[in-house]
Amino acid sequence: MTVISQSVIKEIAREIAIGNICYIHRYSTKITTIDHSIEDEKKIEAQEKIQAELERKIENYLKLEQLSPEDQLVIMRDFLQELPDKSVRKQLSNALNRKNPIRNFNQAVEGDVGLNQHWRNFNFEEYQRWVSNFIIDAHNF
Repeated sequence: MTVISQSVIKEIAREIAIGNICYIHRYSTKITTIDHSIEDEKKIEAQEKIQAELERKIENYLKLEQLSPEDQLVIMRDFLQELPDKSVRKQLSNALNRKNPIRNFNQAVEGDVGLNQHWRNFNFEEYQRWVSNFIIDAHNF
């Protein structure tokens, strides 16, 4: 597999973070994105056909999807270590220890503009790191 540029890694990270699926062709590194926000029936049908074709030839592709809830929780817990304010850290830690931790965490973060921006930046960097590692691991497989 050829080297994938940082700008492409950012693009993939952005796509999977919003719930889309990216397929990277192992040899050409062409990226195909399956966009789950489309509402037009004909476009949905067309994408389903494309996705079915990609899945039939999956050995030629890397498939990247949104991180699992477990991986998302790891990133959220790592974010706590970034915070100098102990009271904010405790508040977010409490959110993660209750039922529906991801939703609670996001609600707590959204209440503070500065914290929310810090979280978004941190989360996006972690998504990029995850995508890079996924590609490296798949290449070494």
